Amino acid sequence: MDFFNQGIPLGRWFGITVVIHWTFLLYAADKVMRRDPALPVWFTVMYIVLLFGTVLVHEFGHALSCKAMGGEAIHIVLWPLGGIAFVKPPMNPWAWLVTTACGPLVNAILWPTFWAINTYGIADTVPTSQLQLMLQVGCQLMEDINRLLLLFNLIPAYPMDGGRLLQELLWIFIGYGRSLMIAGMVGTVAGVGFIVLGLGLTSIHIPVVNFTLGGGINVMLAVIGLLCAMQSFAIYQRSQEIAEWKKN
Repeated sequence: MDFFNQGIPLGRWFGITVVIHWTFLLYAADKVMRRDPALPVWFTVMYIVLLFGTVLVHEFGHALSCKAMGGEAIHIVLWPLGGIAFVKPPMNPWAWLVTTACGPLVNAILWPTFWAINTYGIADTVPTSQLQLMLQVGCQLMEDINRLLLLFNLIPAYPMDGGRLLQELLWIFIGYGRSLMIAGMVGTVAGVGFIVLGLGLTSIHIPVVNFTLGGGINVMLAVIGLLCAMQSFAIYQRSQEIAEWKKN
């Protein structure tokens, strides 16, 4: 927690402190300096702002739903790998399930909303050409960002929402310990898969939703895969500790 306190406070909203971590500033500077020379600076800056603005709204989905379920949510951090909402729902599967589901739900609403805006040309009604271009680009980025965040987050690997949703759904039907064991095993395999994709050894493409992972070297994806594999395996180990504790 101390590591994630090191950053710039963005204020306190709805009783929740928002911090932008110092590593995010390094990430943003690197993205701007290493951008495609054919792209204007404003495009890269817009992408970063919209991406992490969307991530922030996603994390508020978690935090506010947690508070609505009677839990605690006091801290949100933005860093290069996305966002983290530090939440403590009541210790029951439904409270945890609602808290987790309301993050992706934000993206599930924003994705079709911006798809409709782009499909029906609502941004084209703005008269000023430069403003119209920026608005069109912004709307297209928001559609793409929310599609990517939703589909990527639903992959069943800890600490992403998909891994948590799998564990919490299983918790309802087979109990806490066994749900951790299964979710931990699935997440470890998925994390290793991310590493393989990030190293460019293969790729996955889902044409129906235009979603692609892999196909080239992607250091960020490989790092995410390593973190997912480590955290998922830690969840599996925790399930074994619970099983041993019950035996004794």
